[in-house]
Amino acid sequence: MQKRMFLNCGKVAAAALFIAGCKTDPAPDSGFLAHPEKMTAQRGRAPFDRAWVKPGFNKNFYNGLIISQVNTGYLLENTGWAAANPASKKLEQSAMDLALFTRETFIKAFRADPRHRFPIVSRPGPGVAVLDLAIVELVPSHAVIGALGLAAPFARAPAVAVASKLAGSKTCVAIEGRLRDSQTGEVLVMFADREEPPFRIISAKAVTWYGDAEDSIEMWAKQMVELANTPQNHEVKDAQNFTLKPW
Repeated sequence: MQKRMFLNCGKVAAAALFIAGCKTDPAPDSGFLAHPEKMTAQRGRAPFDRAWVKPGFNKNFYNGLIISQVNTGYLLENTGWAAANPASKKLEQSAMDLALFTRETFIKAFRADPRHRFPIVSRPGPGVAVLDLAIVELVPSHAVIGALGLAAPFARAPAVAVASKLAGSKTCVAIEGRLRDSQTGEVLVMFADREEPPFRIISAKAVTWYGDAEDSIEMWAKQMVELANTPQNHEVKDAQNFTLKPW
């Protein structure tokens, strides 16, 4: 009996580790970024699908950061959530909660940085940059969709058969962002990334519409802080897509 339980656990762990190595394809451009064609494939210095840095950009010129309100409009309209759930107050509130969670997570990450490379400020000025973020895609698990009474749209995120069989669905979240000068509005950096939230044997996070995406959002925030603190030749690693922790 113990041997059979050990073998079953081994199968689950092996399958989960297989999923951990699976990467999603880059998400389509949402329209949030004005010139997404400038971005090129990454996974080198920056652990994003695509990014662009203005030639000659010197981050040492900046010593303060404003994180603006996070945009979720493209998420609701482009991916079909609004059409599938017309006039859904629950969906609208969830999108607002997701935007607030994302902004607070990024603010918390920069404030927790022991080097305080980019202190969070509230007003534009010389040496202040603005980070604009948009969550442009979110496909929660089937269990979450059902529990919240939402209708799933025909999402543009591709399904992954192995993940669907083991987890009951394929979850993913995509973000787009830009860093701009607070005085001139000139765009200095753009990036886009799509991630699968870490696979969980038991998920205690998936109690909200965006619960599955929280880990990815926290990871992006930490990666942005690391990019701010490190030289051009430093490679910021991507995260693994597997965790045994249910929280």
